[in-house]
Amino acid sequence: MRRFTLFFIISFAIIFGLISASCGDTDSKTNETPNTGKPVVPTEPELHIYIAFGQSNMQGPGAIREKDVEGIGDRYKTLNVVAGVYAKENRAKGQWYKAVPPLIIPDANLPHWDGATFTTGLGPTDYFGRTLSENTHELITIGVIAAAHGDLALASFHKTRGVTYFNNSTEGKEPNRPSSTERQGWTRYTGAGYTSIYEAIISNAKIAQEQGGIVKGIIVHQGESGRGLTYAAWHEILKEIYDDMLSDLGLEANSIPILLGQLWKEGTGPGGYLNTDNKLIRAVIPRARVISTQGITEGRTGKGQPDNLHFGSADLEELGKRYAQKMLELVY
Repeated sequence: MRRFTLFFIISFAIIFGLISASCGDTDSKTNETPNTGKPVVPTEPELHIYIAFGQSNMQGPGAIREKDVEGIGDRYKTLNVVAGVYAKENRAKGQWYKAVPPLIIPDANLPHWDGATFTTGLGPTDYFGRTLSENTHELITIGVIAAAHGDLALASFHKTRGVTYFNNSTEGKEPNRPSSTERQGWTRYTGAGYTSIYEAIISNAKIAQEQGGIVKGIIVHQGESGRGLTYAAWHEILKEIYDDMLSDLGLEANSIPILLGQLWKEGTGPGGYLNTDNKLIRAVIPRARVISTQGITEGRTGKGQPDNLHFGSADLEELGKRYAQKMLELVY
């Protein structure tokens, strides 16, 4: 009887151990093990998705230089949000393309903002994705989903309050908001068949997920236009957007990083605290990080945009690389 009992106990332990080991195996479609959080090398191709949104500095105020359209590998893709001609090719809505700039502004709207002869369209997303693809495993493809437009207040990206923000009432809105430029941006996305800018982002992110894509992070550049609505502080509205995005994409709360680029003029503007108080953001979004613009001075020296608001091409390149370096640190 004792032998039978001992045999039963040992057999059960072995079977339980095998089941536990099987449950603990790392899915090849993730970059973290459940127990250690340490990066693992993928064993099959993976598509890693990053969402980018914001206003003009995210949209692309920089001149597209020759080097910006050269050397872009096949492992960096953009999921086109609004149909149009970009980089001299017809890009359909909801389809993947090599991420040759411009990614957000179509060719038809490329004259420079101040009437100069060179073209615009380079934003931080360009070198963010390039840097990630150049520094991740060869089985990983980086895909970006980008939506931005000049002067958009943060409320423009809210799941439910975005529609309220663009209605004809003035209740609960900051003075002179939304501006005519903001309305152009809203129309750009709603005219493409989306109910809101938020829906434009989420519907395309879901397309990517259906194709096996894994949403890994979010990058944002917004703040000069502030929050737009007065019911909550800027960082509180941002938290609502972040929480809604993760929920609608089936992700656990606070499970992916969101990186926030500092404003061009340090310490100024409605979102100026991004330059000085990282703790305020981290208190409501633990995975949030502020990306410094210290040393980014091209606009200030007259080599970029002379309006004290927009970055020039070299600094947009540097800013994109800084986003990428932090994301590499947090995700890979």
